[in-house]
Formats: sequence, structure tokens, C-alpha cells
Amino acid sequence: MENPDFLIVGGGTAGSVLAARLSEDGATRVLLIEAGQDTPPDAMPADIADTFPSSSLNPGYFWPELKAERVIGEARRSYPQARVMGGGSSVMGMWALRGVPSDFNSWGSFGAQGWAWDDVVKFYRQVEGDEVRHRESNSPAPMPIRRVPKEQWPGFAHGFETAAVQRGFAQVHDINENGGDGFFALPLSQGDGRRASSPQCYLTDVVRRRPNLEVMANARVSKLNLDGGRVTGVDVEQGGVIKTIAARQVILSAGAIHSPAMLLRSGIGPAADLQKLGIAPIVDRPGVGANLQNHAYLHFALTIPQGQRFAADLHQFGLAGLRHSSGLTDCPPSDLLNFAIGRVSPRPYGAAIGMVGAALYAPKSRGRVTVDSPDVRVLPRIDFRLLSDPRDAPRFLKAARYAETLLRDPAIASTYEDAFILPPVLSLHQFNQPGLKGALFELAAKAALASPPAVKRRLLEQVIRPGRWVGNRRGQRPVTDAEIIAAAAPMGHPTSTCSIGAPDNPMAVVDSEGRVYGVDNLRVIDASVMPAVPSANTNLPTTMVAEKMAHAIRAAANG
Repeated sequence: MENPDFLIVGGGTAGSVLAARLSEDGATRVLLIEAGQDTPPDAMPADIADTFPSSSLNPGYFWPELKAERVIGEARRSYPQARVMGGGSSVMGMWALRGVPSDFNSWGSFGAQGWAWDDVVKFYRQVEGDEVRHRESNSPAPMPIRRVPKEQWPGFAHGFETAAVQRGFAQVHDINENGGDGFFALPLSQGDGRRASSPQCYLTDVVRRRPNLEVMANARVSKLNLDGGRVTGVDVEQGGVIKTIAARQVILSAGAIHSPAMLLRSGIGPAADLQKLGIAPIVDRPGVGANLQNHAYLHFALTIPQGQRFAADLHQFGLAGLRHSSGLTDCPPSDLLNFAIGRVSPRPYGAAIGMVGAALYAPKSRGRVTVDSPDVRVLPRIDFRLLSDPRDAPRFLKAARYAETLLRDPAIASTYEDAFILPPVLSLHQFNQPGLKGALFELAAKAALASPPAVKRRLLEQVIRPGRWVGNRRGQRPVTDAEIIAAAAPMGHPTSTCSIGAPDNPMAVVDSEGRVYGVDNLRVIDASVMPAVPSANTNLPTTMVAEKMAHAIRAAANG
């Protein structure tokens, strides 16, 4: 497609939504460019369609060699960022949470006008096809949302619910419509026994047949082309060939890591830093790449005896959550989350291990995304600086210690054999290996999990080093504060590196409709524009952001 009205860079959660919504106007020509492979409805890979997040174990769906600094001064570790149509929606755990009203009401303090709770909730409702709410059959919502029926839960998840209720927490039927503290079954972006990824929900066969929409996959945008302060198009590499494509407007939807990196390489960012890299500054915006936020979390793995497990053929992951409040000064309500996960692998042995986790869902800490070179082949530099704000570590410890008390609660302690604290890596990678390694690992895992408890305990400690055994109902090995902090890992929820804000705020990058300050014909629309990370897994909030901004674009076009 030559000279489209909108050229969208990135076919992730936001890009898929934008391509579908903007191409609803038959007079508007839309080109969607994705660096990874396409996943059309009639050729959805089985591991992406799976209701267990098997796709998170496929290295072909991720940017290779991408690394991040977890905490200040620590060596960089691999950090998974999706490179596939649908982005995070194609590889994440499918938790469909909105966040809480205070998240969005606070965005106004950053200068994000029109993004308070009352402004965004109608777009959430437009997106959600939630099974617990009644909907008119003639107005289906694009994203189906369901919950794992409680009669299918393993024993420790039932114990989690019992312990929460006994401690005075309300049972919340629909956590998205009734935000705040309480125990709830996790809403999941699933329908008809399949993952509800953004391409599955938005880039349907009907949408893809539109003559005004073109999808270009396995194509990497290498450069934004600017004429003074105006974007004229992009250079894109596909199959070793670089092509220049002109566009009336470019929308970056490459996510909170790659969208700011693209701006920085194009001369949009902190001028002094760009000059050191030999990049001529076009617009001096110190906020580009700054303000990076993410959730910190950890997991306790539980060995589950026969009779207390998920059914071996039940491919589910997240089960239940407990929102509660730290009560610390200058911290919002419902800032902590504990959660239950039913299995650790799609293979049958995966049901023999469950997990209870803890997360800080309203962090104050801020990191940064930078580039070391104008060359697009040099991956961005990610510094999360988790728990660097003095208000964060005490709250993270509180969430983790609460998980410990749950594990010792009689309602849960009787449902598992042993508990282990896991190291700060993607938890599923601890219990899964690809290819032939995976087949051999499965044999070893079956043997280990069928062993007597003492043998099983020793073998699992070998697998999860530097994680370790922490206890069972007969005794505990105390976990220190330092061990808890060392186990804190960044979730797949980076945000805020191209933040919405007022034009006179140097840390703001875009206005309330995603237009980049100081540059014409350029928008950013993805999780990077959120002024602060919401108290939720970010797929559903990112979908809402894209829906709301697409609505604003079309409303402006229609006068």
C-alpha cells in the first residue's frame, strides 16, 4: 500500500485494535506493519491458541537477546518482549483486569486530561464480552472474558478462598465492575476454548478482507523519515530489502520498550544524550524513554499431591486473586495482589505443581529505556530500577509476607506437600524446556514428581536454584527480607516511556490523543503513553487506550 492515511508500526495489542477500528472507515487507508510473524484466524498457531500460556515458552515469538537491568547495579538478565502479531496478547497469561478507579483518576495529576475513571470505563465496557454480565446479542464485544469454574479448581485455590474469607475479605463476583479490596476469580481473555488475542478479536477474517487495510508481517521499521518537524513515512526492511513508504500519518504502537527507542533514534528525546550518540536532535523531549514502570512479583511453587490437583488435561493457568491495601502513607488503596496459579506446564506433569504469588501493583519506582546507537539492530537498553523508590520495597515485602501467611494457613497448608521460593525469572521457564530437551525434561519431571516427598524436595531444589525449599505444614525455613527482594522479577507490563502530559511538562511526550509534541503527523498509541502503570495486567488497559484513541481520531476526522 502506497501513501496510506495511517501507517501503524507494531501489530501488538494496540496496533491490532487501531488497524481494525481505523479501517472501519472505508475511505481511510491503513497499513499495519509487524516485525514478527502473522497469526491469521485460519492459521493460529496451536501454542498461541492454547488457554495455557504455552506460547510464552516459544522463543520464536520474542525479540532475541533483549536484556534488562532488574534492580540498580545488578547484571542484566534476559527479558521477554513479544515479536509476533498480537504482541503481549499472544504470549501473556490472559489475565483481563482493568485496574482500579484511583489509577486513572491519578493520571490527571500528570496532565492527562480526559483519562479519569469515568472517561475510560465506557471504553472498557465496549471491549469486554464478560460472561458474568448480560449483553444484548446484537452488540457483541470483541474480547470474550471468562473464569475457570470453581468446581475445577485444585485444592489449594479453594483453600486460598477460604483463608481470604475467614480474614474478612469480600468475595467479589466481578472485580472489574467492583474494584477495590477482595477475593475474586480471575477474569481471563478466553473464549470457545481458545486464547482471545488481539488479532483473534480484532483482525478477523472479515476485517482482513477490507480493501483499505493491508497487513505486512515479518517486516521491521528501521527508520522514521522526517522533513523538518514533520514525519513523512518510514523505511521498512522485509526479506533483506529496505523500502521507503510514505504515509500521511505514522502511529507508533511498538510498546513501551520499542516505541521510545524509535523516537530516540529519530532525534526525538533528550537532546544532550542524543548528541553524544551522534544523533541530530529534532525535538528536545527529556521524557522520551523516561518514567519506565513495571510491576514487581515473585512466586512460591507448591508440590500438589494426587487428589488436590487440576485435571491433567485442563489447560488453564491463572485462577484467583486477592487485592488488598498496604495502608502505607502516600500509597493508593488496593496496591497489593496475591494470586493462585493452577499449573506450571501444559504437559501432564504441570498439574503436580501450583503457585501462589505476590505482586506490588501500584509501584512508585521509575526506570528508563535508552539506546546505545542510532542503529536499529542494536537493541534498546532497559533499566527497570525495581523497588528503587523508598515506598516500594516495604510494600513488596508486605505482599510477599502475606503470601507466606497464606501458605501457613490451615485452609491451604493441608492441600500441598512443600513450598519453594522461585528465583527472579519467568516462572514457567523453571519447569519447561523446548524441543528434545523438553521431552527429556518431561520424563525427568514425571519421575521426580512421583518420588517420595523428601527426594522430590531435593530434586526440585536443584531445578530452581537459587530458589529453595521454604516449608510445609510441619515446619518452615524462614525467608529473609533480602531473599524476598532478590526474588522480585519484572512482569511483562512495561509502561509510561512516552507519557501523556501537558505540553509544558518536559517529561510528557504526547498529548491526550497520542500526538507527539513538536512533531507533525506522528502519534504514539500503546502502553508507553500511560502516565503510570495501572494496578492490573496491562493487556486490557492497553486495549482500552487504543479503543479510546481510535475513537478520538475518527471523531476528529468526522468533524
